[in-house]
Amino acid sequence: MAVARLNFYSRALGMTTNVTMILPSFDQNFEFGLTVDEVYNSGRKFPALWLLHGGSGDDADYLNWTNVARYAVEYDCAVICPAYYNSGLNDYNPGSKYSTYITEELWNFVHSYFPISDKREDNFIGGLSMGAGGALKYAVTLNDRFSYALIMSGGLGRKGGIGKGHMRFRDLLISIGWPMPKQPSNLPPRADLEALLRQKIAGGEQLPTFVMACGDQDNIAWETHVSGVEIMRDELGLDVINFEVPGLRHEWDFWEICMRKAFSEWLPCKQKVRTEIAEVWNDPVPGRE
Repeated sequence: MAVARLNFYSRALGMTTNVTMILPSFDQNFEFGLTVDEVYNSGRKFPALWLLHGGSGDDADYLNWTNVARYAVEYDCAVICPAYYNSGLNDYNPGSKYSTYITEELWNFVHSYFPISDKREDNFIGGLSMGAGGALKYAVTLNDRFSYALIMSGGLGRKGGIGKGHMRFRDLLISIGWPMPKQPSNLPPRADLEALLRQKIAGGEQLPTFVMACGDQDNIAWETHVSGVEIMRDELGLDVINFEVPGLRHEWDFWEICMRKAFSEWLPCKQKVRTEIAEVWNDPVPGRE
């Protein structure tokens, strides 16, 4: 696998910031025996999954806690993980413009310097927890950019709300002194994504396929997950894949399952074709299936 940890100065943030990128590269499990020219096609553009981390996380979370790097290489799909910390992916005025950074500056930076396709059908947005809210927001507001949206442990609350479970969790963290800053008074109100969805549907706009995923014991996100599926699939008739796992909570065991299924089942990514030599390389150990 090829993992790049980028550090560059962001104009929108007014400071240096980190981005973790996973780029498809030589894979001995599939491409053993191929020449360098066969593996590295200089004119190729890769599809990309833009992955947004959760609260108190950063750009390295998915790389540290899931097998996403292996899946990215196996399915020939780049993965782009920006850091935005506890910003909620908002623009602050005055202050750093995190949403502008993600949607304008980083988007142009990546497509200018890396072999990443800018076609809608090749770009997917995803996130967990706080990142799920950002992924849903961008999937709706920038529906001309993304063909799939992976919403893990998040959803769409009624009338733009974020759900009682999330509020209880946030209030608890604040009460024990955890550094979860309250939103400043001059922050624009939360977008009414349900109203925006209805508007875009009425205008005949193409919307992404939404994967709504949550563990049924997730006491933070379950409420908004359920309401999101009800609104988006049952009421609005959008293309929604509903994925629920019994017994799992707001945890990496669940998000790892989602990463594996995203590449193998949900996203339009094709697994590499195993070469004849790679088949020999992967022969099972005698006596073990």
